Amino acid sequence: MMRVSIVFVCALLGVLGAAQAAERLPREPEPAQAYVAVPVQFCEKMCPEDFSPCDPIYFKTADSRCAQVGVGR
Repeated sequence: MMRVSIVFVCALLGVLGAAQAAERLPREPEPAQAYVAVPVQFCEKMCPEDFSPCDPIYFKTADSRCAQVGVGR
């Protein structure tokens, strides 16, 4: 007898839960968002006199821009 009442209560709760779920208003769809990944180039100065930090090292060597930087200089 106890099992029958437990099964009945579980079935009743399931029906009530389904009824409440059906009564809920559907959520409005959120607007689509597009994310764009933009690559960022970050060039670090080698010395205070380096006014074009994105130049290749051989440009900096050719014009002696950062002559004090490096080993053996």
